[in-house]
Amino acid sequence: MGQGKASPCEAAAEGRLRAPGDPGGIPLLTDRERQTLYLVGTGAGNRLIARRLGISERTVRAHLSNAVRKIEVRSRSEAAVFAFAYLDLVDIPAPREPREPPRPRTAGGTRSPANSGRR
Repeated sequence: MGQGKASPCEAAAEGRLRAPGDPGGIPLLTDRERQTLYLVGTGAGNRLIARRLGISERTVRAHLSNAVRKIEVRSRSEAAVFAFAYLDLVDIPAPREPREPPRPRTAGGTRSPANSGRR
């Protein structure tokens, strides 16, 4: 075939295409905004992101909205492309360890086993 324009895939492979947005906005992101943006970059939807991060879908939308503004993109799609392109910079901070759930109370009241024989 002729020597026409290179396809977008070829241009990307040669490093001539840039992802949308401003990577200078990455340091402005909170940990949760970074986590949300990273997961958007993997193709996850709001429901899955909410479950994964233990937050509501409304909070996911808020984090994504803040991230979109900070990295200067116009849409979720552009945010996903940005996150994919800058995956090493967006990287998810290590999640906090979940708190241990409270132990269930026994039916016998609040007495400790050492004091259970006294009345």
